[in-house]
Amino acid sequence: MNILLGSVLATLAMTIPAVIIVAMVGHTTLELGLSPSDQVMLVLTVLTSMLTFSGGRTNVLQGTVHLGLFLPYPLLIFIP
Repeated sequence: MNILLGSVLATLAMTIPAVIIVAMVGHTTLELGLSPSDQVMLVLTVLTSMLTFSGGRTNVLQGTVHLGLFLPYPLLIFIP
């Protein structure tokens, strides 16, 4: 788990500032570009992840909740 969280943190810490800098240098606007349903899924996923990883241990129920949140993502990709 530590390897996963460390690599995610490093990727986000380098990618997001790089994209912001490129947008500023290129004088373009930077938009997240999420539809309302994608925004709801993002907020639910972040809140669920915060609740899951704030505790010391996880269990099967928390993993099932994460899988339940993941299943709509592929559907939302193909539904306009």
